[in-house]
Amino acid sequence: MIRNLYIGFASFKGFGFRHPNRFTNRTDTDLIGPKCFSLSAICVCLKYPPKGMICGCSMQRYIRLTVVGKVFRPNRVKVFALNQCLAEYYRLVKYYLKLNLVSKNELHGFYDGIKTMFYLPTALIQTARDKAVETLTSFEENAREESKLRLRHISIRFDQRCYGLSKTTNILTPYWINLKLNREKRLSFPVMFGEKQKTLIEEAFEGEWKFTTLEMVKRDGEWYAHFVLKRTVSFTQPQTVIGLDIGEVNLATAIAFTNKPSRGRFWRGSEIKSTRGLYNHIRRGLGMRGLTAKIKSIGRREKNRVNERLHILSRQLVEYTTQFPRPIIAMEDLSGLRRRMNFSRKSNRRVHSMPYCKLQNYIQYKAGLKGIEVRYVSARNTSRTCHRCGHVARQVVGRRFTCDKCGLLYNRDLNAATNIAHALMRRMGWGSVTPPNSQMRTTVENPV
Repeated sequence: MIRNLYIGFASFKGFGFRHPNRFTNRTDTDLIGPKCFSLSAICVCLKYPPKGMICGCSMQRYIRLTVVGKVFRPNRVKVFALNQCLAEYYRLVKYYLKLNLVSKNELHGFYDGIKTMFYLPTALIQTARDKAVETLTSFEENAREESKLRLRHISIRFDQRCYGLSKTTNILTPYWINLKLNREKRLSFPVMFGEKQKTLIEEAFEGEWKFTTLEMVKRDGEWYAHFVLKRTVSFTQPQTVIGLDIGEVNLATAIAFTNKPSRGRFWRGSEIKSTRGLYNHIRRGLGMRGLTAKIKSIGRREKNRVNERLHILSRQLVEYTTQFPRPIIAMEDLSGLRRRMNFSRKSNRRVHSMPYCKLQNYIQYKAGLKGIEVRYVSARNTSRTCHRCGHVARQVVGRRFTCDKCGLLYNRDLNAATNIAHALMRRMGWGSVTPPNSQMRTTVENPV
């Protein structure tokens, strides 16, 4: 799978605003749930809102949601056409990557030559260009100096010019997709959906969602259709700020601020850590015996188990926020975290195996579906700063934060969540809220 980076657009009631560095949509195409049917989604997040945006006006954002269905028993002719299109599409994306250009306008200058070299429709040539630009941009931003770009897998992206989804009266296979795989003709494929996915597709037919793009993904010899749906949601002026800290021992720590701070709450990630450790031990044993194919199969089981726990935890987190009036969630911007954290090999495996970014993505899209806004603040010194006096400690040892200046004794994760909430409140012009001097009562949840 390829993780794509899109630039979204958010329109505000009464005026419009566009800034490429502030409106970011991160789409994660990892699958969850059963093998045949899965659902993943991500909403547009305003990480760094312009000064003065917080007012009584409602803000509108795009929410994108991916519904996955399985192509049902295509015949040999259709399978051959899909495989041939995938091979040609893969060659085209690699050709674009070799040009080493991240400007779509510059790549468009090669269009006439590419059209004679590759037997693909115009729409697929353009989506291949977009994929190459996204892949190269992401690689340049995240890769280390000695890394080399290797394109191992690719999915075919169709836009509305070269695909369509229709519903028929067929009882067994009511949903059919129509794909333009080459310049000659189109082919139709039946698609099977799970019950939850079928509900979302029906909502899209009724106009609640809008069809945007389609990703055709081949996995283990089977083909899957990833439909990207989009709709607009409105966020009103927030009344409650919820600081959310993501960590290793307590995977999530939340505290809400309205007029005064609420009771903090913890969600532990011990089961995710044990799952990662167990499968790492199994992979090491299989690797010593040379069973590489078995390693790949257990990797999928590991990912499904971890994703299941993340969905449970993120759902509970969003349910926690709904008890407060007009909530807004504040989280740390953890981009570049793995590059900054470099310890021993064992410590790196333990820390870097925790799915912090994926958990944030799950929280973000589940909150967006309920109309709850998510914003990101800088992660600098949130764990080392005393939320009461602002003193920055040189080092925090253990699970307790002790301030050398004012003597505050506090849970380190709860202190970080408080600092995250304060950072967003200062940005919104709310001033600061001083928590009580003593340790708050807290509730610890261990769903995973």
